[in-house]
This record gives sequence, C-alpha cells and structure tokens, in this order.
Amino acid sequence: MRILRGYILKELLQPSAMALLLFTFVMLVGNLVKLADLLVNKGISPLDILQLFGLLIPSLLIYTVPMALLTGTLLAFGKLSSDREILAMKASGIGLFPIALPVLIVGLLVSLAMVPINAEAVPWSHFVARQLGVKVVTENPTAFLEPGRFIKEFKPYILFIYQINGNQMSKVRIYEPREDGPTRTIVAERGEFLPVPDENRVVLKLYDGAADEPDPKIPSKFYKLEFQTYAMNLRLKGGQDPRTLDKKPKDMSLQELRDEVHRLALQGIDPAPLEMELHRRIAMAFSPLVFILIGLPLGITTRRAQRSIGLGISVLIFVGYYLLLIGGQALGQKGWLPPGPALWLANGVMGTVGGILLWRAARS
Repeated sequence: MRILRGYILKELLQPSAMALLLFTFVMLVGNLVKLADLLVNKGISPLDILQLFGLLIPSLLIYTVPMALLTGTLLAFGKLSSDREILAMKASGIGLFPIALPVLIVGLLVSLAMVPINAEAVPWSHFVARQLGVKVVTENPTAFLEPGRFIKEFKPYILFIYQINGNQMSKVRIYEPREDGPTRTIVAERGEFLPVPDENRVVLKLYDGAADEPDPKIPSKFYKLEFQTYAMNLRLKGGQDPRTLDKKPKDMSLQELRDEVHRLALQGIDPAPLEMELHRRIAMAFSPLVFILIGLPLGITTRRAQRSIGLGISVLIFVGYYLLLIGGQALGQKGWLPPGPALWLANGVMGTVGGILLWRAARS
C-alpha cells in the first residue's frame, strides 16, 4: 500500500509542479513588462525592481498554487483512469477512498501551509510594496507618469506633458483651477523634476515659458509673466512618508485585524468589513483542499486523451469558485449573511459538490 500511495503522489505532484511554474510564469509576464519599462525607460534602480518583483510572488501564489493542484489532480487521475489503473485497484479490493486519502492529505497540508502565506506574507508584501512605491515616486516622480494625458497626482495642479524622458520633460502645461476666478495656466518649453525625498516633496523646474500671475490690485485677473527659469514646489496627492504610511485592512496581519475589530466594536462601530477580510484570508487558504476534493472525482471521468478538456474543467472550477467567493462577499457586505458564512460559502458549496462526486465515484 505504501508503494501504491507513493506512486499516486508522484503522479499528482509532477503535473502540479509543472502547472505551478506555468501559471506563475503567465501571471508574472504582464508584471515583468511593466517592471522592465520602469527599469529601462523610467530610471528605477535595479535593486528597487528586484524588490518589487520579489514582493509580487506571495500575492500570486494564493491563486497559482490552488489552480496548479486542481490541474495536477485532474491530469493525474485522468491518466490513472485512462490506463485503467483505478479499475485494477478496485478489482484488487482497494476502494477509492484509500486511493484518495494521500491526495486529500496533500491538499490539507498545502492548505495549512497557505494559511501563513495568505494571512501574513501577502499583507506584509502588499504593505512593503506600497512603502517602496511611495519611496520610488518621491525619488523619481516621473516613474509612474505618462505623457499625453492629464496628470492629477499633484494637487491642486493638473499637469499635461507632451514628452517625458527620465526626469526631463518637453512642452509642459500646468493648470491651477481656482474657485474664486479663472484657471491659472503655466506653459514651458522644458522642465525637470528635482526630488527632495527627505522633505517628501519635489521641485518642478521649468524653462523658457510664461505663467499667469494674479494682479495685486485685482486678484481675479492675471497678467502674463515670461520667464527663463521658474521653480514650483509640488507634493504628491496623498503623499506620505513611507516610514509613517498608514496600513489599510489588506496590509494588516491577522492579529492587527483582530485588534482593530475589537477596537471598533468597543467604539460601537460595525467591524464587519474587517471581519470579512479576516475570514477571506483563511477561507482562500483552504481552497487547495477544496479543489483537490472536487478535482479528484472529475479527473477519474476525464480520459487521458482529453487533457485539454481537463485543463478547461480546471479553469471553469477556478472561475466558479471565485464567483462564489465574490458572491458571498457581496452577501456579507449587504448584511444578508454574517462575515464568516459569507466568506466560507464558496468552500462549503464546492466542498459539498466534491464530496458528493467522490462518494458517487467510489460507489460506481
């Protein structure tokens, strides 16, 4: 029996590992393009790019690990069924449940391993990425600015820049809407950002342009001031020191969420949104076990020659699970279900369906 279990686990883990690499790579590709652009065209340091890349991994694993195990289960048991090995095991007096047990244990162990990743590593990486993003934008304000569009990140100003090359800009337009009069306009042929990270601000230095300046006698009117050099102090909208950045619920550890729930409850404030975030992390961590439970009996009915169908089934299950998760979250937000049942609804429905399918497969 030990040899049989080892064989089944080998059949499961090999395609699961390949699927994990494939899905993680696919999800990384889009982000790699953005990171490459930041490195090559925006002047972000390679060290910051490496940090951002590393911080992406935990948030991807919470999706790629469950889907990889689901795909591996469908392919492994599809192969065993196609080769009539499941039939041979049953003919030898070995039922489906002893065959399924080691696979379900793998699902449980992976789910338990996903709890600290989803509950602690993901919020930590999300918060550190936010801190790094604030630092990068403060040091290199043009990193996330796009030419040819209105830029509203520097309140109260609205910028329109035709060309951006590093910190250098060409044909700059700056608008300052005013409630008590017409919009002030500044135009310049060239400009550059000079970061002042210690003060969490940037200096926008403009060259060869003209600015509307209020008339001292009639502030609602402007006169045109031509300049060769013009400096403006700007702060990013919501600009904060990375060291004092406030944590959002998605940035908090489980203990921080519990403490915040307790604090809000003492103040008479409904803590349901935070309770939903807490339950969502734990519920999603157990999705690998749920996916194996439903993938195992479905894999038995999938022939080896129908691997593309198996992959399609895994995608449908994956999408269905997250639609249920989103639906449960919506029910919780409207107050139709308590946070716990709302966020565990997807696991309950998919797990029940998987259990019924497994029981029927064992009886057939």
